Amino acid sequence: MSELPLLTTDRLRLRGLLDSDAAQILAIRSNAEVNKYLDRPNDTTIDQALSFINKIKAIVSGGEGLYWGITLKDKEELIGSICYWNLEPTNKKAEIGYELHPDYHGQGIMQEAISAVLAFGFNDQYFELITACPKQGNESSVRLLKKTGFSLTGDFTDEETKSKYLDFRLTKADYLTRLS
Repeated sequence: MSELPLLTTDRLRLRGLLDSDAAQILAIRSNAEVNKYLDRPNDTTIDQALSFINKIKAIVSGGEGLYWGITLKDKEELIGSICYWNLEPTNKKAEIGYELHPDYHGQGIMQEAISAVLAFGFNDQYFELITACPKQGNESSVRLLKKTGFSLTGDFTDEETKSKYLDFRLTKADYLTRLS
């Protein structure tokens, strides 16, 4: 899929990234609270943010992932992102990832965004399994995943970073059961 669809909820628009999002991308990717549970270097310049946006555009256009910027419906300013990556089309499987600027934490925004992206993944992409792998200790992400129907199935250690991660899964069957 090379065309990323616009997804909307009651309060949110999930859309592709724009070059004009560079300042907001930088604000998110350089934020210590956002990066606390992510194994990545902080972006520190607009050029790094633009490079990231271009990388994401190439991934989406190449069908290697799906990546939405999250905005409030009545504003263009990016407040977070949500994506599918580690796509395994033959296994009908993908991993979900997300980040939200701390100014918007605790408002149910990411739960709303995840709900829209899960519906798209199970209904339009025909995924049978969606996984999520938050870093151990990221309790807000754990609560969010449990609220949206994911089940904890175990943990693992990333050999490169030596960080411990939790393995959450949501099957299409469990998702549909939850909706009924």
